[in-house]
Amino acid sequence: MNMKIKVVIGFVAAFLLLYVGFWRWTVCRVYVEPGEILVLTNKLGEENLHSDRDRVVKEGVKGVQADVYGEGRHFFSPLQYHVDTSKEVHVVGPDEVGLVKSMTGEQLNAGDFLAEEGQKGLMRRVLTPGKYRLNPFAFEIIKGQATRIRPGSVGCATRLTGAPSPEGQLAEAGQRGIQKDVLQPGIYYRNPNEWKIQEVWVGYNEITLENVSFPSSDGFTIQLDISVVWGLLPKDVPLIINRFGTTEDVIRKIIRPQIESICRIEGSKYGAKDFIEGTSREKFQKTFTDSLIHETKMRNIDVLLGLVRDIHVPIELREPIQNSKIAAEEQLTKEEQRKTQIIMNELEELKAGVSKGVREVGADTEKMIASIKANAEAKVATIGGDKEVAVAEIKRKVAELSAERERILGRADADVIEMMQKAEADRFQKNVTAMGDPEAYANYIFATKLSDDLKIHLRYAGLGTFWTDLPPGAKGLEDAANRKILEKDQREQPARK
Repeated sequence: MNMKIKVVIGFVAAFLLLYVGFWRWTVCRVYVEPGEILVLTNKLGEENLHSDRDRVVKEGVKGVQADVYGEGRHFFSPLQYHVDTSKEVHVVGPDEVGLVKSMTGEQLNAGDFLAEEGQKGLMRRVLTPGKYRLNPFAFEIIKGQATRIRPGSVGCATRLTGAPSPEGQLAEAGQRGIQKDVLQPGIYYRNPNEWKIQEVWVGYNEITLENVSFPSSDGFTIQLDISVVWGLLPKDVPLIINRFGTTEDVIRKIIRPQIESICRIEGSKYGAKDFIEGTSREKFQKTFTDSLIHETKMRNIDVLLGLVRDIHVPIELREPIQNSKIAAEEQLTKEEQRKTQIIMNELEELKAGVSKGVREVGADTEKMIASIKANAEAKVATIGGDKEVAVAEIKRKVAELSAERERILGRADADVIEMMQKAEADRFQKNVTAMGDPEAYANYIFATKLSDDLKIHLRYAGLGTFWTDLPPGAKGLEDAANRKILEKDQREQPARK
């Protein structure tokens, strides 16, 4: 590698070290803390040709730059830019709305009071809850409360800009005036300079009017305390607000005048005395309620109940009537007490008759019980005698059966003995027959009685000798002895096996 290349490489390395290590990371580096923004002012570039209109300019034009930078590390040459990190991020809270005032841009057109994008003035768009990095040299943020419609209410929205709605009609979307559609309960982030939102309760409300006075047909002054339960339907709210104003105006302009008018017209048909008597009061109450409901319904107001609570009649008229009513009630009370006493007397007579009847029924019952008991005892005695006769007859039959049983058993025992004896005799007869003659059978019996160990040996010595001169039947004894030995061998043979 020659010297020139080494010099070039060294120069490049030195340049990079100075540019990156010192110039860029030390001189040009700008750090923006969290919650802050960075605003740049360009010292070089084109001149701002509309300085009276534009307070901020785009990139490449000399002056405060329109774009701002958020938190973090940035690199800008101090030779070209002046940096400002003292401005904070704008925060709009959850229940707030941010109104933006633009300090740069075109002037508003004649008749307009809300600015669009690129115009100077209070802007139509608003900022909803959140964080915003807006250039403080171009925009100013004014915080306000968001519109909250509570449950049980609706919002009647009036638009303050746009083409006007037709005369006497509600405004459609985009038109100026009271909007046809209401806002349901919730939070709305709308520009208060563009919208006027009135919260209207749509449930039933109760109002009480005291001392509503009118003349009766006979010239007395009657005073009433009246309670009215009324309300508005959500769909009717815009029309009511458009025609009458607020709900207080509805009471002041419609409900109260109608109450006074109905009382004056209908009440003057009755005399003062009629308002004390029950039937006339009920009739006036029904007429008043029906008339009030009819009149308010024509104006889209819903009246649930119109109740006449108290009626104040002049005391000079009320006291004599009340006294006469009290006297009449007392007379009625006495008459009812007299009728009650008569009924009590009749009740006592009925109780005495009932007691007498109870006693008579008790005596008759005792007689019936005694008669039934006597009949039962007679039947029991008769049943007892019949029982003893039947028992005696059964015992007689049992004795006869027992005697018959004994007779049958005795006869059976005799027959058994006879049959056994006969069987024994038959057995002897068969044994004798089997042996050939009685003498052979007797020899067999004799041989069976001999000991099992007895042995008899006969020696035949021929004719005419002493030892062979045996008595008659000796041959039979030998046969019997041999039979005995044979039987013994047969009995022992299974045991040996």
